[in-house]
Amino acid sequence: MCIFHVQPNPEYVETRLVPLFFFVLTVTVTSGVCQEQIYNSEHPEIISIWNRVADVSPLLRSVEAAELSPDGQLAVSGSKFGYKVMLWRVADGALLWENEHESEVECVVFSPDGKRIATGGEDYYVRVWEVETGKELAQWEHDSGLDGITWSHDGQLIATGSEAGDAFLWDANSYQLIGKVNTGSTINSLHFTKDDSLLLVGGNIQTPDEKTGKPIYTGFAKLIDVDRQQVIRSYGDHQASVKSVRISPDESMMATGCFDSTARVFNLKTGELLHSYKEPLRIEAVAFTGDGQYLVTGGHQLKISFYRLADDELVYELPTPRTEYLDFSDDGRLLLTAHEDSGLFSLYLMLSNTQYRGNYQQVANKQLNNRDLKNKE
Repeated sequence: MCIFHVQPNPEYVETRLVPLFFFVLTVTVTSGVCQEQIYNSEHPEIISIWNRVADVSPLLRSVEAAELSPDGQLAVSGSKFGYKVMLWRVADGALLWENEHESEVECVVFSPDGKRIATGGEDYYVRVWEVETGKELAQWEHDSGLDGITWSHDGQLIATGSEAGDAFLWDANSYQLIGKVNTGSTINSLHFTKDDSLLLVGGNIQTPDEKTGKPIYTGFAKLIDVDRQQVIRSYGDHQASVKSVRISPDESMMATGCFDSTARVFNLKTGELLHSYKEPLRIEAVAFTGDGQYLVTGGHQLKISFYRLADDELVYELPTPRTEYLDFSDDGRLLLTAHEDSGLFSLYLMLSNTQYRGNYQQVANKQLNNRDLKNKE
């Protein structure tokens, strides 16, 4: 187990717009070797690896969704105006293949084995692509547009969220419908627990105004029991559409990003509100860092914000275009971002610094398979 104690670095106060992660990270190892030992203990650093244009439409451009493959070697993006699904190599940002929907691509997801990609769009279709070749393997139609999609950890289910407020459960091999649960007017985001027994969904409920007849939007976040196909818990009071929901790595918490310009963190089991972070403009995306220490938010502000959950401090701001989507790699070392402006999506890396810590040899001995190291044993 690793225990973290984080304090602001005085350098950060004067240089908060410099693209580095300036805060002190002290790591205590209580048993075994902690993965975080590979990071600089005084000020871990995030650097930009590459930026790519993933929507090349002639006028407006926007990337609606992006995700890293389970092994962190590939990335997929979906474009709003160009209708493209694009597969990229993480190492150098090379475009490997592209395909398309007939309209806006809203959501993308890799299968847990990394061999397939499922995408959903405003053409009402889910399409499944073979990662190696880009070949379309399957497609099926919904009764409305699709704003959210996710794959179960065991690979057996694909869950989709529609603009009719339905959470659909599909067999990921036969692509047959297993069931659906209505939760509101629109579902924007979905996330399975690790054992796939529960499905977290977020979206909005539209109620006509009594005087004008125009819809009034309120948000929701709900937890669905997958086997029983029913809602078992609701979270918080959201004054506008919930655009993103995420479960923390240890599954003790869940987070919502809302158009009421607030990110909220709740106890997953009890629904208790634990943290609330108000920003000046709408929030589109939330994500937990791989170690669960920080909630990361993005939206209509021209930055991505890192909030430390231990003390609710805003510890870092990364300048970006308006942000539509955030995704961390499974090991927490890569951050992929999709942007509503300019058709941009970007990859960032948290640097390791074993030389600085003086523990290079300790890490190398455990990881390397060199013959000279074997001979010394």
